[in-house]
Amino acid sequence: MTDPAASTPPAFAAASAGRPSEASAKAGTPLWPAQLDHIGRESDNPAALVTFYRDVMGMAVQPLGPGQWLMRGPQRRILIAVGTRGGQPLSAFRVESRQQLDAVRARVTGRGVPLLNLSTPLFADGFAVRDPDGRQVAFGLPDPRYAEPASFDLPAARLRGRLQHVVVASTDVARLAKFYVEDLGFVVTDNVFAAGDEHAAATAMFLRSDLEHHSFAVFRAPEARPDHHAYETASWNDIRDWADHMAAHRIKLWWGPGRHGAGNNLFFMVEDPDGHKVELSAELEYVARDAAPRAWAHEERTLNLWGGAWMRS
Repeated sequence: MTDPAASTPPAFAAASAGRPSEASAKAGTPLWPAQLDHIGRESDNPAALVTFYRDVMGMAVQPLGPGQWLMRGPQRRILIAVGTRGGQPLSAFRVESRQQLDAVRARVTGRGVPLLNLSTPLFADGFAVRDPDGRQVAFGLPDPRYAEPASFDLPAARLRGRLQHVVVASTDVARLAKFYVEDLGFVVTDNVFAAGDEHAAATAMFLRSDLEHHSFAVFRAPEARPDHHAYETASWNDIRDWADHMAAHRIKLWWGPGRHGAGNNLFFMVEDPDGHKVELSAELEYVARDAAPRAWAHEERTLNLWGGAWMRS
């Protein structure tokens, strides 16, 4: 990973002063620091998803109740439930203390955002909200009953891969990002604009809740939908080992290997049985808490310095 004290030079000049997102970044937020703890997945064929995340991603299976399973590996876990094919209805972020949780809750209620009942059994305490695209976002403290076991017997559990970020697609990037920044307290790292023009509508935004480049991002697309989630490894050798593991399971790389421009990380993606994209990443950039948002052009190079890119719009 990049030195937290340094910043990768942006492809374009930083976004202009006075943006609400920049003001939010410098004002501080009680959400900092928070990390993605788990996500929820839905499927009309959950058995296939359970098998994929067990055998391919090295996550042990724990039934939680009718139609719901906890998939858990070293520093990674997701919930799978019966539902809409390819659905990703929940993103859950863990905070560090009850005091921080109370401060985040106070910020959210102070912004007039309705609170929902906690939507995940993996948090001992917390709350949830619904974002403008209808997805639930939870904040909480992990329940020790679901802490990682001492060891995992699955071969893929030996491969490093910490659940690190989740990305969605939306028809209105600015509206969704504004909710995450102003109401929830995320900080903008990078904006992507048509032709790099910071006065144009954003086509993607990358948001962080600690020093890592992003824990959440949104891309413009013709419909609101899940985009992908990612597991952070430690090195290029880890990326190689994961790719060899995918080959052993006859899973073709869907995109990559490559290096993202925004984030500067090495990566490749595969698809799970429902077509949901799963990313393996290494060397994700660190960005200082008070760094101003940067602007990038809506072009392939922003998403892949090495070659072609998945352009959502």
